[in-house]
Parts: sequence; structure tokens; C-alpha cells
Amino acid sequence: MIRPRNVSATLSSLALVVPFVLLSGCMGLASDDSSGFDFNVEADSHYGMILTSYEDGIQKSSSFPVITFDFSDSANYGQGSIFGIVPGDDREPITTDPVDTTEIIVEFTVHGLYSVTAFGIDQDGHRLDQVIEVMIGQHIDWYENDTGTPEEFVFDSTPGNEGPIPSHFLLNSTVENPSLVEIDGREVDVRWEIVNHEGVCQTATESVGNGDKTLWKTIHFGPLAVHEVRLTIEEGQDRINVHHALEIRYVG
Repeated sequence: MIRPRNVSATLSSLALVVPFVLLSGCMGLASDDSSGFDFNVEADSHYGMILTSYEDGIQKSSSFPVITFDFSDSANYGQGSIFGIVPGDDREPITTDPVDTTEIIVEFTVHGLYSVTAFGIDQDGHRLDQVIEVMIGQHIDWYENDTGTPEEFVFDSTPGNEGPIPSHFLLNSTVENPSLVEIDGREVDVRWEIVNHEGVCQTATESVGNGDKTLWKTIHFGPLAVHEVRLTIEEGQDRINVHHALEIRYVG
């Protein structure tokens, strides 16, 4: 004679078994999500400077910083994996097959504070991301020699992405009053103005003796959009040499 099993005992057994089965399933899913992919990336620098030079209003040179992102310390990613960089502007992701190289070189052509996303995708499709902050400034040299009507020096402080505007810009403006050998020279009076979309935001005046030079140093915080540096000869001989050195800076 077969005796029926105790119902409460059966339910108790099921109560133990079912959670174990469910737990096992959850653990399996967690294991699937955690592939063991060891993702590591290093940037060779977090800073860069664009260098631009003008002579008599014409751009003569320009160089752009490049930053190398090295994924070589990553491990357990397998064949068919991908490493990539999203530069943080409007560009498409830059990717590489680690079989070919574990480095990605990125050039930055516009100043800005960039949140660069480095990512890795292993052979099973698991993706890991790492955000790296990169600051790109710009240094501009503007030269005019033997000029009686200095040109307006125009520059744009708009960043190359939708990130924050620059912290400030620094301007070192040198005016030289060259000595004329043939005749007795005299001093020259000059006036600087920095102009933005709201009008004149900074101004200065100076008298420069014959054969002398003067330097105007100024800083402007939170610059937005296009600015102009205007230099005017107000009185005196009409030929001067000009060098504007401007640097756009960010703070992380």
C-alpha cells in the first residue's frame, strides 16, 4: 500500500528547490553579463594646445595636438573584439581591431573641454566604457610689421563641442615704435580695445617713445563667441610693429 506523502512536507521541499532553481538562473545571467573582460585604457596626456600664427592678417601656420589612447593593458577580450574612442564632438567613433593595434590616435582641431569616451567590446558583445576628460587650449600669435593701420585681430572663443566655454583668455600685446635712422622719430600714442557681441569690454592707452616698445597684458574671464582686438594709432608717427599673443584656456 502506497502511503500519500505529507502535503506540507512536499510544499516545504518545493519551497527550498524553487528558489534554488531561480537563484541558479539569476547567477547564470549575472555570469553571462560579467564576461571577465578586463578593460583598461590610458591617455598619454589630458592636455593639448593648438598653435596658430598670422602675419599681416594671413594665417601662416597651424598645428594641432594629438592624444594617444592606449588599450594594451586590457585583457580577456578575445578575437573579434573592438576598441574605440568617441572624441566628444560631432565625429563618429574611431575604432580599432586589437589584432592590428591597441592604440588610437586622436587629433583635436578646435579648442574645448572634451569628455572623451573610450570603449571596448569583447568577442561576446559585452561593452565597457570609460570617460576621460581632455582639455584643448589655443595659442595664437598675430604679427604685423611696419603698419600704419593695424588690422583687427579676430578670434572665436566658442568651444569645438557643446561643452563649457573657456575659463578665460590671456592677451599679451606688444607695440614697438621703431627708430627711424633718416629722421628724428617721435613717440606714438596707441589705443587698444577688446570688443565682443556686447560692445567694448576692455580698453587701454599707452604712449610709446621712439625706439621703444610697450606691453599690454590683460585677462578676460568667461569669454563667449567672437572677439576682436582693435589697435589704433591715435597720434604720432604712423608706422609700428605689432605682436598679439593670445591664449584661450580651460579649467577642468
